[in-house]
Amino acid sequence: MPEPNGFWAKLKPGAMTKTSFTLLAVIFSTFILLESCSPFSKVYSEEEPGINLSKYHTYHWLDNTSAKAGNAGPEWLAGSTQGKIRAAVEEQLGHYGLKPCDEKPDLMLHYHVVIKNEVLYVHDWSCEGVFEGPGQYERCHRVLPVHYREGTLILDFIDTKNGNQVWRGVAVGVLENLRPEQADARIKAAAEAIFTKYPEKPIPSIIQ
Repeated sequence: MPEPNGFWAKLKPGAMTKTSFTLLAVIFSTFILLESCSPFSKVYSEEEPGINLSKYHTYHWLDNTSAKAGNAGPEWLAGSTQGKIRAAVEEQLGHYGLKPCDEKPDLMLHYHVVIKNEVLYVHDWSCEGVFEGPGQYERCHRVLPVHYREGTLILDFIDTKNGNQVWRGVAVGVLENLRPEQADARIKAAAEAIFTKYPEKPIPSIIQ
């Protein structure tokens, strides 16, 4: 089955009971509180020790595997989604004066999308406020597993002269149902989040 709605897909499908909605509300409330309303649970970067990223001025993209026409492969492998991810990253690169170059670029860029099934264990609040009579105690004090999906966008910078990876930016978020326009906005937000960890400062004249 193809992954729905582009990069940020949906939670594990299935019938949604009242308890399920309550548990999902707990999940998303937890992430919102921890991340100050950010859709990403983790954003971080890694760089080669001692590297001076300001010496790089041009870039080119390494090819990503694409889904063939009619293939039921992941949605994020589709050419349209790849274009949106690259465009979102390129917008951020422009803030730092980095420009695309087909011949002898300073950097080769590559992105990965990783989807994982995760489990969060939460208290069963479905009987909150209910009198805990005989036989109710165990049910009202159990911990329930909630299955959800986590998506990670990874962006790598590779020095074309020596082939070394010089920088990596990562954004991790809970996957949810999104309309196409919301999915596009989430892709853009992921790129923006990643570049909050970029060690160089943007060029003021470019971002104004």
